[in-house]
Amino acid sequence: MRSFIQRLRATFRTSPGGPDLWRLYAVLLIANELDLVLTYAGLSRGRFIEANPLMEPLLYTFWPLVMKQVPLAGLALGVASVLTLRPGLREQTSAAVSLATAVYTAVLIAHLLNVLVTILPR
Repeated sequence: MRSFIQRLRATFRTSPGGPDLWRLYAVLLIANELDLVLTYAGLSRGRFIEANPLMEPLLYTFWPLVMKQVPLAGLALGVASVLTLRPGLREQTSAAVSLATAVYTAVLIAHLLNVLVTILPR
């Protein structure tokens, strides 16, 4: 176990693109949380309906936060494991995290536009 942790630390410090990949992951994490906040902002103004049929019945419970955090924690563990155990997959891993970050950025832009529309006078 100690050897795995040492290799994991080395992966973050010395590998090319290592810190950039984790910065992308941090942006993804923040975007994911902002998505939840902006969804609630839109719902509270009556301007949104939840499009995700799995989330709709759970919106006003603690489950949305859990359903956002657990997959992101799994993603972090998966990325760390792939980078440590299969360093040859760095490019594919980086591309996957970049794609997920781009998708959530697009979702955030849509939320922000919707919130701005609700603020502007009619």
